[in-house]
Amino acid sequence: MINPIFTCSPAVDDQTLSSTWLPTDEELRRIKEFQEIERKGDAFQQYLRFGSGEEPSIVLDNFLFLGNRVHSSNLNLLERLQIKHIINAGEIDISEKLPHDRFDIIYITMDDDIRTNIKQYFDRTNELLHNYYMKNEHCLVHCAAGISRSATIVLAYLMKHHHNTLKDAFDYLLEKRPQIYPNDGFMLQLLRYENELIKSREIVSTEETSKVNNPIETIQEFEKKQENQNQ
Repeated sequence: MINPIFTCSPAVDDQTLSSTWLPTDEELRRIKEFQEIERKGDAFQQYLRFGSGEEPSIVLDNFLFLGNRVHSSNLNLLERLQIKHIINAGEIDISEKLPHDRFDIIYITMDDDIRTNIKQYFDRTNELLHNYYMKNEHCLVHCAAGISRSATIVLAYLMKHHHNTLKDAFDYLLEKRPQIYPNDGFMLQLLRYENELIKSREIVSTEETSKVNNPIETIQEFEKKQENQNQ
């Protein structure tokens, strides 16, 4: 099933960051820190090594997968991984390659461009992904290469529902999929989304306060619960 409500091609005004989105010196500093992390992992070499892998990366067992356009149109692979939902964060139409009655396909048509406003989708994609998680239904999030757009969508979800900071979410996802490399515009929007979550007290910014004030399940708690359920 294709979801027509969330199938959209944002207008130019929606995709282009206004002059008020120019990064501050502190935001530029933090973006450079993430760039250093990516360089240490040699993202391009990681892409050459892992980018065309036969299977998507498992982000959270029994729930969330991150991959590319090839994975999204491989019917046998999707069936074997028991994928029920697909969030397509690229520009590729996969509807003709998959039976409509077996997959819930969500399209978010956008360019991998620093001017693209990806943050406008975070609330909706977080809601969708957490609903799938609560139902224990498998979901594949993908774009063209599974490096920038789809990785950004997954990072926003991990940050809100499983981690307290963007750094924690980024380190975790980098371990699961070494080739992730959100463009600088997407990283800026993730940083600002992190600040919004902190201000709304949905996440906390320090390890000390997170143990007391944050009711959101951590990745360790999630994995431990899954282990107990499988015993």
